[in-house]
Amino acid sequence: MVSNDKIKMAIFVPWIKSKGGVERAILKVLEDKKYKSDIFTFFYDKKNTFDDFEKYNVKLLGNAEPKGFIGRGANLFKSLMLTKIPNLDNYDIFMISTAGIAELITFRNRHKKTVAMCHTPLRVAHTMYKYYKKQSFKNRFSLPLIILFYKLLEKSAWKRINYALVFSNEVKERLVNYGLMDSGRIFNLGPHVNYLKIKKADKIEKIIFYPSRFIRYKRQDLAIKAFNLSNMPKNGFKLVLGGFAEDRKYFESLKKLETKNIIVKENLSEKELTELYRKSYATLFLAINEDTGLTPLESLAYGKPVISVNEGGPKEFIKDEENGLLVNADEMSIADALNKILNKKFYAKLRKGAERSTRYDEKRFMKNLENAISSILGKTYK
Repeated sequence: MVSNDKIKMAIFVPWIKSKGGVERAILKVLEDKKYKSDIFTFFYDKKNTFDDFEKYNVKLLGNAEPKGFIGRGANLFKSLMLTKIPNLDNYDIFMISTAGIAELITFRNRHKKTVAMCHTPLRVAHTMYKYYKKQSFKNRFSLPLIILFYKLLEKSAWKRINYALVFSNEVKERLVNYGLMDSGRIFNLGPHVNYLKIKKADKIEKIIFYPSRFIRYKRQDLAIKAFNLSNMPKNGFKLVLGGFAEDRKYFESLKKLETKNIIVKENLSEKELTELYRKSYATLFLAINEDTGLTPLESLAYGKPVISVNEGGPKEFIKDEENGLLVNADEMSIADALNKILNKKFYAKLRKGAERSTRYDEKRFMKNLENAISSILGKTYK
């Protein structure tokens, strides 16, 4: 079946609140002119997210402002279980952007073509359960029961989802291993990276750059400890940490660790982000068991080697001692890696490897998305 008509898509995302990978992925879908999309959300923070969202039709469904870990979950859970999206049958596809829990919207909102854009199954219930359980005395007692109840709902919700779109094999394997969806109904789009060709005139400065949201599981504190332990400061290098301050208390604790060699910056503009990528010597990525990891891929797109923890999605893209270094999540291992790249010959090898790395660029991503939607709807494009 060949169609020139625009595909009508209802996209549900629990909240649009920052400049992260979730928001970037949704914007990629919205940019494709083959789709006519409406976005439904509980919370839209225009100030702290991308300005591009203002070009699209964002519809608020009540208000579930994300405040606090337990409170945020309870508020969102209530909204998901009670909210009915208007006129859902008028759309060709119902797409749910989920990093866990958003799929519960299917209990009151059924559609024959329900697709989960899955960034990851809920981390607190699976890959990071032990981490969150240790965070507080209250969590140690309340979390096991909450997660047991959630997993029952999660399995039931995923039975109402027809297909999944993911951005890495890591997330695909999680969906399969947790018994949420069989592999034949999962489309791996690959990551969506804003790739800009490196200019030969780019001037490399003595900057180790770690761009990421400020939240504890991104482990910026570990980056600071490792940097101070390494020979980087005495060789005139600076560590620049930049991103959205999602956890304000954690961000403020990092600000107190600033020195002349350590800079902590929030809410980088796209221009600042680009400049830091271009000028940086190398980048760091230390998040716990990341789903895909856009930061390492963006770094490679700018031809910069990456020192990444040997966990989660980044293992698919970082080749140890070829385009970066894979390290253990301890300060000595990271410090040793930082010391290694002070060797000019070894650094030059990694730099060449980064520049030759496979480009997971936007064009490839958009083509994969269109092929997936075509398969789901049984349509092809002229």
